[in-house]
Parts: sequence; C-alpha cells; structure tokens
Amino acid sequence: MLWYWRRTQRDPGTGELALTLLVLPLVLLLGFWKANKVAVARDAAYVAGGAKPTAASPAAGAAETASSMTMLAIVATALRSPHGSSAEELAGAIAGNDARADLDQELVDDNGFPVMTARSNDALDEALQDEIAEWLSGQEMPQLHLSEEQWRALILATGVAGELGSRAGELMPEEGTPPLLQLRVLLPHDWPADLRRAATMWLEHVVSQYGWPVDKIAVPAIADLAHAPTPAALLTQLMPAAARPAPMVAIVVACASLIGQESVDRLAARELLFTSSSQARGQIPGEGAAGLLLTDVEQAQRHGSGDSALLGPLGEQRRDSSADEARRVEATTLLKLSEQIAKAGGIELAQIDMIVADTAHRSNRVLELMALAAPTIPQLDAADDVIRIGLGSGSCGAVPFMTVLALAQLYARERHAPVLCIGNEDPYLRAAALVRPMA
Repeated sequence: MLWYWRRTQRDPGTGELALTLLVLPLVLLLGFWKANKVAVARDAAYVAGGAKPTAASPAAGAAETASSMTMLAIVATALRSPHGSSAEELAGAIAGNDARADLDQELVDDNGFPVMTARSNDALDEALQDEIAEWLSGQEMPQLHLSEEQWRALILATGVAGELGSRAGELMPEEGTPPLLQLRVLLPHDWPADLRRAATMWLEHVVSQYGWPVDKIAVPAIADLAHAPTPAALLTQLMPAAARPAPMVAIVVACASLIGQESVDRLAARELLFTSSSQARGQIPGEGAAGLLLTDVEQAQRHGSGDSALLGPLGEQRRDSSADEARRVEATTLLKLSEQIAKAGGIELAQIDMIVADTAHRSNRVLELMALAAPTIPQLDAADDVIRIGLGSGSCGAVPFMTVLALAQLYARERHAPVLCIGNEDPYLRAAALVRPMA
C-alpha cells in the first residue's frame, strides 16, 4: 500500500491508513495463528488416536493391567486453601482469575509496608484450638508451645484430615478386618520433633473419630518423622508392588503456614521476602492444607468409587544448582521427567490435555514451565490448559504440590484425559506426576 500511494501520489485518509496498516495485518496474523492451532490440534489428535492400544491386543491389555497394579487411585481429596475449601471451589477461583495473593492487613515488612500474602479464612478457630490443646494435655504434652503459624497450619490440617477420615469409611469392608490405613503427614521441615509427634498423634485421633479402628491406623515411627520425604517420594513409597498386590488405604495430608510476623521477619532477614526489590528470589508467605485419600486400583474398582482417578507414575530429580541463582532459564530437567513418566505410564505427551503446576510468580519459574509446555506439548492453550497454583497459595512447603494433585483429579475427571502435574517452585527439586481418569 505504501508503494501504491507513492506511485499514484495519493494522500491516504485516516480510515484508509488504519484499515491497511493496522486492521488488515492483524486479521492476517490472527488467521495464520488460528490455522496453525487447528493443524497442531489435528496432528495431536491423530497421534493420540494412533497411540491408543486396541482391545484386540492381549499384550497391550496385559501391559495396561500390570501398570495399573503399580498405580494408586485417588478416591477423594480435601483442601483448605486461601481461595477455596474444596477442589471445585479453588478451580472456580482460578477460572475467574481470583486465586491470587493480596496485600495483608496485619503483616508488614522492615519498612512498615504491608506484605503480599495468601491468607486462609479457615485458619482461625479458637474453639478447635482449645480442643486440640486440651487433648494434647491429656496425652502428657501440656508444655508444648505452638507459634501462631503452627496453630494455623494444624487447624487447617485438622479440617482436611477429618474430611478424608469421613470418606475413608467408603473403603471399609462390609465383613472381616479392615486393612491398615497408612496415615502420612507432611509437616514443615523446621518443626521440632516433639511438635511433629504431637501433630501426627492429633491427626491420627481425628481420623479415628470417623470409624476407622485406631489400632488399624499406621503412622511412621517417631524417629522417621524428622526425615519426612518429599510428596513425590512419599507417594511412590505407597505404590503397591506388582509382584505382591495387597489391599491398601492411605491418607496423605500436607500443611504449612507462613502467615505470621515471625515468618515474615525470618524471610526478610534472609532476603527471601517478596518486595519490589527482591522479585527474582522473593517468596510470598502463604498457608494451606491439602490431602488425598488413596487406595489400590482393584479396591477402588470394587467399591465403585465414581470420583476416583489414577495417580502414577511419579518422578523427581534434583538440579545441580539453585534455580534462584540461575542466569539462564532452561526446562531440560522438567522435559526429561515428563518424558520418563509419560513413557512409564504408556502414553504420549501429545495425549496430555492439561498441565497443573505449583509455579507461583517468579519469572524464571514461569518461563521454565512455559519452555516445557510450548514446544513439547503444543496442543495446550497457555491461558486455559496451563494452570499455576502458586499464584494463590503462596509459599507453604509441600502444600502447593499436594494441591496440584488434588486439582488434577478434578480436571482429569472433567476432561476425561491425562493431566501432567509439575513441581518447580523448589530451588533445587523438580517433580512430575501423571493423573488420569479411571476408565
């Protein structure tokens, strides 16, 4: 058009300029983009359709049966998050772009300015706090001191444990002795041993109030409580062995809270608090609790748990250096993990319908996640199919990754497709897991 106007010595009007130099190029670009998305989706559907084993293949059926024996079934989930007390509520807040941290009305930084936090309204319950304190006194632990943050975490965990304990009754056999219920509690690493023991005992008591015999609830030995594994490692330990399948029921609960001036001051002293000058490494204090009720696949099918989803395989890998100090963003570790668990799960990455990650606000973590999704799984829409939990949960230990798994169960059932779960908020650890529908 520029050449044409110059050759004809015409002076274009404002409307002609806007149409030819702005509107028309945008229309063309959108057309190319849409055509590319349609082509990618068609190719992905072709690959996904071609990768599925046929019912007439005995070898494929045997492989599927063998792999399902080494998976877990997520029967139920429970959440106490700053933006919802269930997976459905949190998913709705995320869809509405409401699951985000905000300025705190109580906590301030060294300069007296409000800090960004992710605070839960369920973390304050004075009646429950008095009940816990009274019960602990009866267990000969009256001198136990809990900080504000520890009380908040334990109150949130109590709600999650009670909800999952009430659902565990669905897996109780009508006749005979119930199997051992494995109770695993993921607590913050800086909690002392006596507090870990007290919190685990209290949550065991909470679960037993809903009908599961207390002598049939198994918790780790006291010496093991101080060396709690990561969520991915713990869940891998619970996976049933293919060689000796046995009925298994487990409740896994994670809880943590950094909503307190003591935690804010500690992060600020280490230059890890999110402020305008420390955005690259800064953390947003958060809190929450998340839990899963798990069983083996055979038992889930026998009891007809309609809400169940398959969990597994899981994997994790440690980085050579801290992501906080890295100058260049790379997703090699995440890509390798994702390819490994997809292969172990018998699917192609092209069949992944969604990614749910514990990624928060830090740009290098976001770019790392996008570097995994965009070139490797191009059928995903960055806005609708890549979900970041950390934006609304803040920093709170193992809780965001457990929340990822809880949400993935919901999304897998809604979409009838595999969901890839990613953990990349930790400076060193990278984790990946697969959640898919039972059918």
